[in-house]
Amino acid sequence: KELNLLEPEQSAQVEAIWDAAMQVLSKDDTKLPQIEGMLPHLKRGIAFHHGGLLPILKEVVEIMFGEGLVRVLFATETFAMGINMPAKTVIFTACRKFDGTDFRWISSGEYIQMSGRAGRRGLDDRGIVVQILDEKMEPEIARSILKGTAEPLVSSFHLGYNMLLNALRMEDFDP
Repeated sequence: KELNLLEPEQSAQVEAIWDAAMQVLSKDDTKLPQIEGMLPHLKRGIAFHHGGLLPILKEVVEIMFGEGLVRVLFATETFAMGINMPAKTVIFTACRKFDGTDFRWISSGEYIQMSGRAGRRGLDDRGIVVQILDEKMEPEIARSILKGTAEPLVSSFHLGYNMLLNALRMEDFDP
């Protein structure tokens, strides 16, 4: 028997959300492998989220996760960045990541960002973080990941004349 983590009415809710979201796509786009392959998993409470996923699929997964319709989510740090989506448990299946050029250990900031999703306010007494070591890691590296600090946030926002002029064109903008 297939693993199903949702009740039948929840699966129906998933299908309704899915159908509403897919209305924006053309008939040809709904035949894309990414799209055809996602719904059967979602209806069972299982999802995945990564940077290579089509934006509409990322949004659907985020909505369903927020509604409690995703019970198991396989995600990269893309999911943990910039959105408030807490989970009961966060599992690191590896401590190395591919950065586009080479494999490297995750940074302390990445670890803090992702592990910080463990524990839902008002629902959990504590969050659980599981770190699976799939290869030998020197103690200094583990210490720097677990006990290090996040990189400082440096804003790239710069207010310029052009931005102000564009903002003045907006109807409801009051400088």
